[in-house]
Amino acid sequence: MSIPDCMQGRLSIPAIGAPLFIISNPDLVIAQCKAGVVGSFPALNARPVEVLEKWLIRINKELDAHNQDNPDNPAAPYAVNQIVHGSNDRLMHDVELCVKYKVPVVITSLGARPEVFDAIHSYGGICLHDVINNRFAHKAIEKGADGLICVAAGAGGHAGTLSPMAFIQEVREWFDGPILLSGAISTGDGILAALAMGAALGLYRFGFYRYRRSECGSEV
Repeated sequence: MSIPDCMQGRLSIPAIGAPLFIISNPDLVIAQCKAGVVGSFPALNARPVEVLEKWLIRINKELDAHNQDNPDNPAAPYAVNQIVHGSNDRLMHDVELCVKYKVPVVITSLGARPEVFDAIHSYGGICLHDVINNRFAHKAIEKGADGLICVAAGAGGHAGTLSPMAFIQEVREWFDGPILLSGAISTGDGILAALAMGAALGLYRFGFYRYRRSECGSEV
């Protein structure tokens, strides 16, 4: 299955740590990336608004230092979650900072806006968009998203209601790009199941340090 180029050869487990409201912060993101999974955080966790730039500077600095010290074992890229909704009055400010610091992956939620996708694409970043059904999946790709996060039953936050098996199969009928599965994934077995269904990666919501590569099976 299609894994984004920026993640190729840099993942120990095919997974993205979910951007958890309040909880996700630079400490967690840096630890996840160094361990070989994509760490992420919601831009709105950085409060007040001025804090976001400090977070991005720190994350870039520490991951760059890690990569220089470990050229044969580089960190996974990190992701910033942007709430693309009219109620988010700091959206474009936060997107501009993502452009300034060249955030590798941006996860967009609650609306697909071409101007956001275009801004991230301007420096070579990629956009993965949360969707809860096939109709919204089509809209996101039509508007410029690079990949989809299929938010199925059991997911937190922007929760979906569909069976993950049916949802992934429906989207895979027409889309061969990066698909992530979100929904009650908290173990290596869950990640392996996501891959078997047709996803490229799993998005998990619980403690990363519980997992080991062996839990995902020898083929992962």
